Amino acid sequence: MNSNPSKFINGVIIGAISTVIFIVILTIVGDLYAPLTALLKEHYHHWVAKGIWATVLFIIVVFGYYVVKKVDTSDTTIRFVRVLGWALLLGALILFLFFAYEFFAH
Repeated sequence: MNSNPSKFINGVIIGAISTVIFIVILTIVGDLYAPLTALLKEHYHHWVAKGIWATVLFIIVVFGYYVVKKVDTSDTTIRFVRVLGWALLLGALILFLFFAYEFFAH
């Protein structure tokens, strides 16, 4: 494989973005759909299971990006870092609003 640090860094950033989105969706769906939480609790605490699934997703995305992507530039890295920042902020806001709604609705 061609060693390109930008490819690896961008793969890690894309992996982090996909993991943030995955955790937000899994948290909300798990809270609304009890069988998903039960599935997560079968072997571990549901937080641990989410972490394991997120780690597996992260590794797959990083490796897949590194293998598939031919060339990356530092401009791409800067763009991806901005997207990661927005994903983190929006994910935190979405979870906060969801749990605030759940708290006040029930």
